Amino acid sequence: MKKGIGVLLIAGALLALVLLAACGSDSSASPQESAPATSSEPLSSAHSLTSASQASNSEAQGLSVSGEGRASAAPDVAVLGLGVSVKAASVGEANSQTQDAMSDLLDSLEDNGVQEKDIQTSQFSVYPEYDYRNNEQILTGYRVTHMLQVKVRDIDKAGEVIDDAVEAGGDLLQVQSISFTIDDTTALRSEARAEAVADAQSKAEELATLAGVSLGKPIYISESISTPYSQPYYDRGGVYAMEAEAVTEISTGELEVVVSVYMTYTIE
Repeated sequence: MKKGIGVLLIAGALLALVLLAACGSDSSASPQESAPATSSEPLSSAHSLTSASQASNSEAQGLSVSGEGRASAAPDVAVLGLGVSVKAASVGEANSQTQDAMSDLLDSLEDNGVQEKDIQTSQFSVYPEYDYRNNEQILTGYRVTHMLQVKVRDIDKAGEVIDDAVEAGGDLLQVQSISFTIDDTTALRSEARAEAVADAQSKAEELATLAGVSLGKPIYISESISTPYSQPYYDRGGVYAMEAEAVTEISTGELEVVVSVYMTYTIE
């Protein structure tokens, strides 16, 4: 009986060993099966490094500089902000007086050679005006204002145009602003552009010499242009006042065209 039990114990032990061997074989196979997934990580890293290298190599290599050129000339166009402003007891009366005064003003501008295309309405307003007494708002009338933007292309006549406008509009006339511009800046732009490119070229050559490299051809050029236009002078006081004998003198000065360029050169 004891011998039979011993045989059974030995057989059970052998079976356990066989089962353990089988489990060990399966577990050793798992890492091998997952190996391709593990090996993909180095491949991904290598791909990222290659992409970064390609991106770095694709960046533009060169020398970048900016240059500036200026050209100035006397303005040939005066831009006037003038019109009429009327206050009356009713809107209709104020508007009627405004239109009569504006008609006289337009006739004056035409007589001075100002063309219709150079006259543009810049403001037209109608609003009530009040006075305040003892914390009470009292209506005192209605104001109608009609303002024009007028280009005087014969700039030497700008003063005369203003004088005649004052005579035509009388006490109802307003001169709010005056500024100057240059009608055609093509030649000035070309002059300033040539100076700007020369300035950039000089800077690029100097930088290349200091860096010990040879300067190649420009591969990128951009420009920006500042259009000449004087800041308008505004008469904040409203009505333009002057004596009948006075003569308005206009000082035009000079205006400047500024061209800026940005250039990138190859390095050889």
